[in-house]
Amino acid sequence: MTAFLSLGGNLGNTREIFEQTYPWIEKKIGRIRQKSSLYQTAAWGMTDQADFLNQVLEVETTRAPEEILTQLLAIEQIFGRVRDVKWGPRNIDLDLLLQDDIQVKTPHLQLPHPRMQDRKFILIPLVEIAPQFIHPGLGQTMQELLANTTDTTAVTLIPNL
Repeated sequence: MTAFLSLGGNLGNTREIFEQTYPWIEKKIGRIRQKSSLYQTAAWGMTDQADFLNQVLEVETTRAPEEILTQLLAIEQIFGRVRDVKWGPRNIDLDLLLQDDIQVKTPHLQLPHPRMQDRKFILIPLVEIAPQFIHPGLGQTMQELLANTTDTTAVTLIPNL
């Protein structure tokens, strides 16, 4: 199965934190097939904070969506993620965006991620690594979703060092 995960953060050395999460993701969830570039994005939701770095990973996994969510939350805890303010600053934010054509709606998990089509910081890295992947609920490719999004937030490619 193929899962797409998003990574975000705006506290500490985000690039280094992302690098440190990759082995945990491979150990707990599955093999990373592709990594998007890093993107800098103005804070979304709660805008009075530092810009975020964002990235999307394509992961080959045998885990069910609920297991992936549990593992993502555990990895966040390893890195000291504190959830005290909704959309507030954080050192790491890991989300399950998509998994094949699976759709789930429970109190703890919605798959595909319910607001991904409204967030350029998700769509741009997704288009980079999976432009033709079809959103199972909306029936559009990632490229089509990006072309149709109403999000006007600036998303800037971070050059490789």
